[in-house]
Amino acid sequence: MDNVLLANILTFIGESMLFVASSRKNKRDILIFQIVCMALTSVSSFLLKGYSGVVMGVLGIIRNILSINNIGSRFISYIFISSAIIFGFLFNNNGFLGLLAIMANVSQSLFILSKKATTKQIRLACSFSSLCWTIYNFAIKGYVGAAFSLTNSLSYLYNALKEDKKE
Repeated sequence: MDNVLLANILTFIGESMLFVASSRKNKRDILIFQIVCMALTSVSSFLLKGYSGVVMGVLGIIRNILSINNIGSRFISYIFISSAIIFGFLFNNNGFLGLLAIMANVSQSLFILSKKATTKQIRLACSFSSLCWTIYNFAIKGYVGAAFSLTNSLSYLYNALKEDKKE
């Protein structure tokens, strides 16, 4: 099977999980569905030679596991975000477009690693992150990922705004 086709199939499955995550009611459920997505899309990025995407996916999985287990402090956040930036630059093989994967990870990390972040803040950060992934995926020929990332961005935004109406 062609790498591009296999990568897009994996992305389809993974991004479907991210779509489900956007409508979950609590932080833990959002993060668990994101872990499944990041695992599959990291493999996809590897197949498409988007190595900064692979590194950001793996770091995202670690970040979400830390957050689910309430392991965090400002110090851990600083180390984690610094690591994402350093490793992102080291493994970036796509120039400016590779920086989008780093921006996506860092923007989410700022809120996911914060114990005080609300579900709405996490959704808004995920919306921005998904926009970054939309462009990145398109650039590395992850067309399914690009389409889903755009859809997921809108879904996160919609659910964040819907949360306002409930209050």
